[in-house]
Amino acid sequence: MLSQNKVLEGLQKILDKITVVNLSGESGTGKTSLALYLASYLLKDDHYCIWVQASELFPKKRLETMYGNNQKRLNILKNQILVAPDKCFATFDTQSEFMIKITHENYLFPPDLQFFVIDNISHHLRFRFSKVKEISEKILLLDRFYSSELLPLILRCSRENIILILIHEVSFNINLQRNQPFFNRLYERIKGLSIVLKQSSHSKKQVMDISAENKKFSLGFKIEDNGFNFSQLFL
Repeated sequence: MLSQNKVLEGLQKILDKITVVNLSGESGTGKTSLALYLASYLLKDDHYCIWVQASELFPKKRLETMYGNNQKRLNILKNQILVAPDKCFATFDTQSEFMIKITHENYLFPPDLQFFVIDNISHHLRFRFSKVKEISEKILLLDRFYSSELLPLILRCSRENIILILIHEVSFNINLQRNQPFFNRLYERIKGLSIVLKQSSHSKKQVMDISAENKKFSLGFKIEDNGFNFSQLFL
């Protein structure tokens, strides 16, 4: 078993140099729980986290369970984690309007903003993409999303040293025989920290594959009431 502090310290060292986190995995693997765990445990005093409910509601009950034995910390986090919008986006267009607005230079972030989480960023894009028939229109849709919404947000977070956590759905790639985030080629342009949650092919253990700066390693993990239990992986 690895101590939570040791794992968090290792991830924090990576995040001191990298401001984008791509977090992906199948439904039910714990993507949202891990994002909440990282943001809440690494959030400094008097700093803030913006949590965007793109297609998934903010996990309020999970936060309350995670800090059920520390009401003081829980109350502080409820003030530090700012949830937006009031409810999940209904369409891709409403998400786009929000994304463009927050990346505008005149849009003020809270002072000392440390984390910006989007859960899940590709849901509405995937639906819109499926409705477009012409290949040229599909390419234009992805290019506009990247250049007008995603890239400006990445650049702003980089300038202001804000950690951007993007939570992704996955699909099975028949050619590679493995899961990949939707629009994987689009997100591969972003050189950040990649965390993939999955079930081990050798056992029933849950595994997270972590890669950044051409380095890769894997950890076993178990989701518990107060967070995550990490372990070295012996296959």
